[in-house]
Amino acid sequence: MKPNLDHLAVTDMQDLDGVVLQLLARPLGAARKKPSPGLEPKTVVNTHRMLHRAWEDFTAWGWVKRNVVNEAHPPRVPHRGRKVWAVSQLQAFLRRARSDRFFALWVLEATSGIRRCELAGARRELLNLDVGTLAIEGTRVSVDGRVVESDGKTENARRVLALDPFTLAALRSHVEMLERERAEFGPDYEDHGLLFCWETGRPPHPDTITRRFKKLAASAGLPEIDLHDVRHSYATAGRDAKIDWKALSKRIGHSDVAFTMKQYVQTDLEADRQVANTLAELIIGGSLASVDLASTAMRRPKASGGDGPTRQQNSADTAA
Repeated sequence: MKPNLDHLAVTDMQDLDGVVLQLLARPLGAARKKPSPGLEPKTVVNTHRMLHRAWEDFTAWGWVKRNVVNEAHPPRVPHRGRKVWAVSQLQAFLRRARSDRFFALWVLEATSGIRRCELAGARRELLNLDVGTLAIEGTRVSVDGRVVESDGKTENARRVLALDPFTLAALRSHVEMLERERAEFGPDYEDHGLLFCWETGRPPHPDTITRRFKKLAASAGLPEIDLHDVRHSYATAGRDAKIDWKALSKRIGHSDVAFTMKQYVQTDLEADRQVANTLAELIIGGSLASVDLASTAMRRPKASGGDGPTRQQNSADTAA
């Protein structure tokens, strides 16, 4: 995040205490004439954590007297269940998107799970069609409606992706299309060096990519999910396919394998059903599985007055 500090007078490090309190305490977008939608709670929380760590260092170095970030309380991030598509739904989406200009983009997203900012920032010179790799470095993000470019989130985010044959073929066809368009437009072509762009070379806004995705998904009759949920769908498919956690974590750009495992651990009903069936098969085995439970229940004697358990026995069983 790169906040606008023009309206804040900062003469030395001590003044930054007041700067942080103003940035975190005032309503987002309050300094603008037209109120903006502000940032997502998770973005605010992540920014708060980053500033808190920085001010801990500043305090230790003697640059400031105290960690003023402690006095700014970040918002609560609501827990939302993750929506994912099954593999068959991902395939249905790609079939629908086959004629779309950005078909290669959708294929790359479905077969790599990279972030939207990485899709928007992918560069042509970092695609190696001979070796079959794409280097992920720069990103393009939307901040308050404006596009901001950066050199990637972390060292883990900057990585080289191996491309499967289908994705490589889609990207090769896409690059050939770009070369034809460059030749047609000649000097009027806006060459930004990006892999995904319009016919004129102008890059699409990241929010446009999301809107286009939702439109295609709706026309395919698929459940509504966010573009970022395709990334979750990819990771979930990897989990279900028993892909090595370390390899999966590195591929999707996570800094910690444990984080990946925590995010995509199976907690849904089908996963619980798999556990139930597997352990029941192990415990019950073949001998009991062949027992006719219906006929066993019919032969079971009914409890009579003298044969039933006493109140004392019932109490003891309940306590046990």
